[in-house]
Amino acid sequence: MHKLRHYLNPRPRYRGVLWLLAAALLAGAAVLATQAWQAHEAQSLIDERIAQRREALKPKPAPVPTRAELDVQRRWASLDSERSFAWYPVFLAIEQASSDKIELLEFAPDKSARRITLRGEARDLPALFAYVEALSAQPAFSKVYLAQQKNKVSGALTTVTFELRGQLR
Repeated sequence: MHKLRHYLNPRPRYRGVLWLLAAALLAGAAVLATQAWQAHEAQSLIDERIAQRREALKPKPAPVPTRAELDVQRRWASLDSERSFAWYPVFLAIEQASSDKIELLEFAPDKSARRITLRGEARDLPALFAYVEALSAQPAFSKVYLAQQKNKVSGALTTVTFELRGQLR
């Protein structure tokens, strides 16, 4: 009897409407899930592009030069400083201050510090002092001074060895 009892119960009135409403909600949820998935995929693509562009904008690390490359760069820098240095005014000033009583043996410029060192021999002290004055008067030099002097005897001849220093202008 219990089985037949359910035939006697009246049918619910809004049963079809409830199934229809449930199906509509399920369809709506499916549509929203599909749209959310598409939005997620689009956002993932945008994030990937942003990451690629950030990576492209990062400065590339400079390659570490080898010891040989550093040596070549140093040589080129030295050669460039030699080429760009204004030698003509220095040589002209030394030539104009030259004397028959002075013999220059060494010319040592320090281009980076703008200094010059001259070593040589003079016949006597007055000739050496005249040479220092002549070099001081040249426009290419400033602060020329006698750094060292020493008498040198070779046979019957006595000369004065000297070292002059000065600033290059």
